[in-house]
Amino acid sequence: MKALLNILIVIIGLQGIAQTEIPLENYYSPENDDKESSAYYYKDSNGVLDKFLGTWRYQSDTELFEITFIKIIKKRTGMGYYNDELISKYKYIKNGQTVYDTYTMTPTTNNPDYFVSGNRIKKEDLNTITLAYNEPDVRGTFTDVLVLKHFYRTRDKIESLDWFLDVVVDEDPDNPGEYISGYKVPYEMILTKVE
Repeated sequence: MKALLNILIVIIGLQGIAQTEIPLENYYSPENDDKESSAYYYKDSNGVLDKFLGTWRYQSDTELFEITFIKIIKKRTGMGYYNDELISKYKYIKNGQTVYDTYTMTPTTNNPDYFVSGNRIKKEDLNTITLAYNEPDVRGTFTDVLVLKHFYRTRDKIESLDWFLDVVVDEDPDNPGEYISGYKVPYEMILTKVE
């Protein structure tokens, strides 16, 4: 009888700490505005992040950029709730010189997460995701906004990402008509899936 009572107490206790799972794409829905406690988990239950997973590459005559996205399941946020999100590692090579290679870096106190990460996707446009963006030598508490749009090129059906780094840009004083930002990685490019 005592064992049965203990089991009942455990079951009741577990019910008290159960989490409500909300599809990730519903995060921005008005009915979820106040659901940011540990009782909520914004789960990628419909696989909306999956189209961004894998390795993507941009290459020109002078530049090579490669990024790999993986999905982290049930990460606790600073607000207390949980969510699924993308994290990444990348490398950027310009004129044959490696500018960044975060594939070789491990998270530290100066780099607690990853330089490109997040999960902001809206149910109105499941092919576009907004991520936090920073670079290793620009590290700080401030991040900019990276917008990725997943699409297939029409003729050859190649899976691609439209990369747009939403930052303030200035006209390049050495090249009128060209624009630069504080970042070294191009702020606009089309990436092709390689893995």
